[in-house]
Amino acid sequence: MKIYIIKSHDESILGKDFEWLDGANGNLIFSTPHRDIALNQLIELNAKDINLRAQIIECEADKKGRPIMLLDSAAATNSEPCSSALEDSIQSDAA
Repeated sequence: MKIYIIKSHDESILGKDFEWLDGANGNLIFSTPHRDIALNQLIELNAKDINLRAQIIECEADKKGRPIMLLDSAAATNSEPCSSALEDSIQSDAA
């Protein structure tokens, strides 16, 4: 199952309480199965902080609906469970 999270330029991840987290606890991360909800949340965040550089990330979800993420980027191989959906959104919105 695909879900969407919001990640800032400094690798922080948006939490359910709309605070930026390090992503260590998957239960606290804001996630949604709908890309339009994630996009609306990103727009609201940008309205509050115009200098915010964040993007929507598409991730796989575990059985409980939490995002599957690599906690140690040094141990990561070339395949990552989360990928940027920003380029896809720009192309699909332009069509």
